[in-house]
Amino acid sequence: MIIVTILNKEYQLRNEWADNTIKQMAIAQDYIDAMPKWLEQYIYSDKDDTPVSEIKLLEFYIDWILIFSDIPREYLESEIEIKDSKDTSLIELFNLVGKFLGEPTEAEVGSSDTINFEGIDYVFIESAKTAGGVEKLLGGATFKHFAESQALSTLFQKKQYRKWEYIARITAILFRKHQDEEYNELKIDTRAKKFLDLPVSEAYKAYFFLDSHTNKLQSSTLTSLTERAANQSDQPLKQSLKMFIGKLKPMSYLRKVFTRKRG
Repeated sequence: MIIVTILNKEYQLRNEWADNTIKQMAIAQDYIDAMPKWLEQYIYSDKDDTPVSEIKLLEFYIDWILIFSDIPREYLESEIEIKDSKDTSLIELFNLVGKFLGEPTEAEVGSSDTINFEGIDYVFIESAKTAGGVEKLLGGATFKHFAESQALSTLFQKKQYRKWEYIARITAILFRKHQDEEYNELKIDTRAKKFLDLPVSEAYKAYFFLDSHTNKLQSSTLTSLTERAANQSDQPLKQSLKMFIGKLKPMSYLRKVFTRKRG
């Protein structure tokens, strides 16, 4: 977060992912969802030939800055220069928050199996190893954890759950105060509501950990199962390979949610 001084008054600008909560990003998402087509194409299209009204573009800059600051609109409209100012310019302020039109990167927020919220560490549901020594992703999860995660993905796909609500809920399901915490729907409901105030950086560093962990486990396990299935006519083994691939689909969908700009 940085301090912006206008007319000898100080205002805050939340210019880092850690400065913004899931709830605040949901407000930004509402703005993105309501964008006129020309603005959406201008921002997200690879083509740079979209005709743009400079006045309307500047109005968008002001609207977007307002989402991430407590600077009064009238100051943005009349008290600071558009660009090339010796002090703070409108373009400079927009550039500081323009990244929120996209998604965090791992380089920006990091990766961790622990998230901290209100001074409490929440840990990712641990993996477990089978008797044969094979690592099982989310081995500490119960059937209810998986069932709710799958149901949540289905609701999101049907647009009954929006992106940031989904992120708060799925984080509440997959992270808990201690590893021996049992599934409790009421507890998850309460945690999901609290996690609306979770910094975006915490939610995404948890996602990046899960994504990386899944990639490594997927690569090693799939290679092993494929080699064994190719060398044997063992139908149960081939069925195991099919089931393993099926279990990867929820993670694939989770990636789409966390990297989706709209919806």
